[in-house]
Amino acid sequence: MTKKISGLLLLLFVLFTSIMVMILPTFFTKGVSRTALHQEFDLPLLLNDEKDVKLLFFGYSGCSDICSPRLEAINKFYSMLSKEEKERVGVEFVDISSPSDKTLPHRFASFFNPDFKGIYLNKKVLRKYTKEFQVFFSKSLLNEMEYDHSANLYLVKKSKALKSIRYLYSAYPYDLQQLKLDTEELLNE
Repeated sequence: MTKKISGLLLLLFVLFTSIMVMILPTFFTKGVSRTALHQEFDLPLLLNDEKDVKLLFFGYSGCSDICSPRLEAINKFYSMLSKEEKERVGVEFVDISSPSDKTLPHRFASFFNPDFKGIYLNKKVLRKYTKEFQVFFSKSLLNEMEYDHSANLYLVKKSKALKSIRYLYSAYPYDLQQLKLDTEELLNE
């Protein structure tokens, strides 16, 4: 009986902590759409192509309630870019679940737009990337196939050998006009 009560209390504590860390902050960011940063990072798999600016989102393939609506919004933003801007701006989706099918992240991301890139990372490398971007995630207690995770959008820039996080968007829905202005600013630096 004591083990059942202890287990129940532990479950309630984990649920409460998950709500406090991942869900509750979204109620206090309604008016906060972005945070300006100049945080450098040196992660080889990000910004490793010809793109100067990237939108970066961490989620998991098949996530229907958080990732799918945000990737649809990112696609809406991406369609606002000119052809020339699209040549310099990319979208990368980093899968936090390390699925057994390594092609799944790319297939999921490209479902929203063929230009979107899905990135698979093994668990050891993923830890390094999520730590650098302060991404929080854990297996869902309610459904073992799902993850609870932070849902920030990052606008990152590459110049010469330097890569940096320039803007963090924590509120949803995104202010697409502000996102476009921020992207244009980085492209014109």
